[in-house]
Amino acid sequence: MRQASSPPRRQAGRSVQAARPDQQSPVVVLAYAQAGAALLQRMLSGTGDLACTMGTGLLPLCEQAAATWRQVENRPAATLSPLALASIRALTGVMITAILSPAGRSRWCEIAFSPPSAADTFLEIYPSARFLCLHRNCADVIRSGVQANPWGLAGTALARFATAYPGSSAAAIAAYWGSCTEPLLQFEEAHPGQCRRVRHEDLMSRPGEEAAQICSFLGLTSGNDSGIPAWMDRDGEPAPEEFLPANLVGSSSLSS
Repeated sequence: MRQASSPPRRQAGRSVQAARPDQQSPVVVLAYAQAGAALLQRMLSGTGDLACTMGTGLLPLCEQAAATWRQVENRPAATLSPLALASIRALTGVMITAILSPAGRSRWCEIAFSPPSAADTFLEIYPSARFLCLHRNCADVIRSGVQANPWGLAGTALARFATAYPGSSAAAIAAYWGSCTEPLLQFEEAHPGQCRRVRHEDLMSRPGEEAAQICSFLGLTSGNDSGIPAWMDRDGEPAPEEFLPANLVGSSSLSS
């Protein structure tokens, strides 16, 4: 079972083809329960450029629409046709505009708990999209999961793993973590130009440096007028939620 190491450097001589991000390129954070997505969401919202949403279902919608188009056009294993791409972009474009307009932001960012297969389809539809693949140490995910669900895992994203490990929430959470981490690493390896690995531990231990690298990858500015990112306190540490502006605080229990 692999742990996610620090973001890898590009190998010498390796060609990475990726469309350049522009001011409208979507940003997708691929995460899983207890990975710490709320902290990353606050960082991204604090840049002032991104309208961040969580769990809208747009990625699964794209995957389902693509599957339907392949069935309709009898192209089960082929890339999407120009007609299919235009149709799906029209559908999702209206929804993205509805998110951006009231927020007054220029780019959409989704915190997604969808499997990487949905991200593959989304990337086919939006080739300039950028992905942040969020990881967290297994032991910390277990600790956070147990604390968040002291009475058991029923009714959570982890419930199906609990049936395989009755009486041990820790074992169930570890199995869940493994089932999420490996596909996420494989997605990164398949799309190195469009993905950046983010570790929750790095966001906590060196937030300023990590934020600067993430913003550089996405083509964003990382500070406000004071030069201090909105998600950090005056000492350069991640700010507790109670001291953050309400619009920077995540609302999904999945991201704890």
